[in-house]
Amino acid sequence: MADKHFFSYELHRDGKIMRRGKGSVARRDDNAIASYLRGRYPTRRWDAFAFQWHSSESAALKAEVQKIESYARRTGHLPPWNAHHGGGGGATFAACRGSLGDGRPCRNRAVVGNYGYCGVHAR
Repeated sequence: MADKHFFSYELHRDGKIMRRGKGSVARRDDNAIASYLRGRYPTRRWDAFAFQWHSSESAALKAEVQKIESYARRTGHLPPWNAHHGGGGGATFAACRGSLGDGRPCRNRAVVGNYGYCGVHAR
């Protein structure tokens, strides 16, 4: 089984962020990411990308969600190409409504539409 190298990315058009996401490639190099993005978004007009390597898929997902949420807090909406599916693996996230055993609120993120609870508290 080939190793996967995980990354989070931003697609830009004319200096504006159009999409934030995550992906994986077999080779850890810029050309592999460019090829991945061209294959994933063949008809989208983007002219630049930025990326960051991560040690695991979950770390890439966490970075993707944080970047999308940061963008949404700053601008009041999702990046244009994230607006249909959201982000974070196609989902949008909110704070978990659950609480810890000592009464403090849970700090995990929950998928919107999952009754507002993270994987731990959804049971």
